[in-house]
Amino acid sequence: MNKYVPGILIGIGVAVASAILLRMFVWTEGGPQPLIYPMFFGAFVAYILSNLAGNKKLTIVDGTAKQAALQLKPPPGKALLVVFREGFVAKLAGLNIAVDGAEFAQLTAPKFTVLTLSPGAHTLTCGFGGLAGPQSKKGTYDFSVAADAVHTVGIGVSMGLIQGNMTFTSIADLNAARAKVTNMPMVQAAPAEI
Repeated sequence: MNKYVPGILIGIGVAVASAILLRMFVWTEGGPQPLIYPMFFGAFVAYILSNLAGNKKLTIVDGTAKQAALQLKPPPGKALLVVFREGFVAKLAGLNIAVDGAEFAQLTAPKFTVLTLSPGAHTLTCGFGGLAGPQSKKGTYDFSVAADAVHTVGIGVSMGLIQGNMTFTSIADLNAARAKVTNMPMVQAAPAEI
């Protein structure tokens, strides 16, 4: 609950400030003063900020480190997992990404990350932090990767009637995968290997 307090306080401040501004510039003396408008605006701001309350500070990789990662060459005997996020729905809300229960990155859209894995079967899971978390189902994607291979998967968010859903798109072609993520900012995976 504590992570939502700043968003709620800012929403209350926005409601009070918009009521004051409406009183000064729009509402006439003795006329109707519908407080529903500033209350709605303040509640909307609090809702948006609470959805973003789970966002973490991201470490963006640039320059030669990103270019090296874009070669998509796993270390000998290991495999690479490339995870990217795109789309408009909830693009500013941080999506926590984990493999086999170990969280390694958070992605907003459009961004990508690269993780070194041991060969074998793995489970990729993702879910939002903050108030956006209960509004969307956590996503699960099972995959298997061989030694010296690269597995690329894109994560999207689709809106449902009650809850949003995670969608997963696998890209088998290495050149298509590279082209997809080249212009996206790269987020540092921590840890870089699981």
